[in-house]
Amino acid sequence: MSHSGIAQNRDKQTKQITPLGAQAVACPKCHARFAFSRSHQPFIDACGFESYALECHECGASLAGIVDPFDDTLLISELAA
Repeated sequence: MSHSGIAQNRDKQTKQITPLGAQAVACPKCHARFAFSRSHQPFIDACGFESYALECHECGASLAGIVDPFDDTLLISELAA
């Protein structure tokens, strides 16, 4: 077995794997999937939720999300145009 072949394949595989600590989420408009990582210094909104403003790189939709405090998942919705 060639070690150089393993290293080359490893580079290709890491692009498909979600980064450590990230979660896979989907755009509610076009269903494109992307990795989301929480901020080290999150914005806490007036209701006490950790909130995020995002943009889908596929369809360009403006998205808003909050982190569910019970299971730490990101809940996303599309903002009105």
